[in-house]
Amino acid sequence: MWVIFLFQINGYETNGCYGVIPRTFVGLKGILFSPLFHSGWKHIISNSIPLAFLSFLALLMYGRLAYYVIFFGWIISGMILWLIGNPPFLDEIASCHIGASSIVYLLASFIFFSGIIRKERGLMAISLVIILLYGGMIWGMVPQEILPQLKSDVGNNPISWEGHLSGFITGVFFAYLFRRIGPQKEQPKWEQENYYDPREEQLWQMYQEHEQLKNEYIESLENNHNIEDKDSSHS
Repeated sequence: MWVIFLFQINGYETNGCYGVIPRTFVGLKGILFSPLFHSGWKHIISNSIPLAFLSFLALLMYGRLAYYVIFFGWIISGMILWLIGNPPFLDEIASCHIGASSIVYLLASFIFFSGIIRKERGLMAISLVIILLYGGMIWGMVPQEILPQLKSDVGNNPISWEGHLSGFITGVFFAYLFRRIGPQKEQPKWEQENYYDPREEQLWQMYQEHEQLKNEYIESLENNHNIEDKDSSHS
């Protein structure tokens, strides 16, 4: 996306919109290209820093799975944006949605919810970091028409809350879909199949010996008591 942006600022203008134009045939190409185009320096920098950090975390914690999440999440979030962007009850005209913020929201929600769902301590710690650093991103999914005080411009264009919401939904979906792939909560040894610990066998033998001695002692007490009863009856 930086290569394309450098071409843009050096006069290589692209004709038309390469972003998602909701519910239009021409806007379908934006599903592939929209994250690569940005409206200005502020726009691309505001996306690049969290994108680099979250990509690093995803690759560090999930390895190859992170590539699948980014690739398929890129496509699916773009499709959702194409469907829900510029809803008629809020916008009369469908605009051109560009920027990698949908991928940022995709990774943030995937990392956060994966840690919660898997209940693995290391991943839950990462989830806490995500909520501390990016918890405020939740407001980026609220339509500005509903809360005008949240109105914000990135570059020369208003933010695409629909793109943010699309990425967020896709991240949650992948967190649940891939919940059994990658790092998992460590299962206690005693709950693992075919678990065997020789110390447990020793403890079981000791318990059995103890129970046998206890039973023998109780039996001897009962025998002694019976003998005393007989002697007292004879006397």
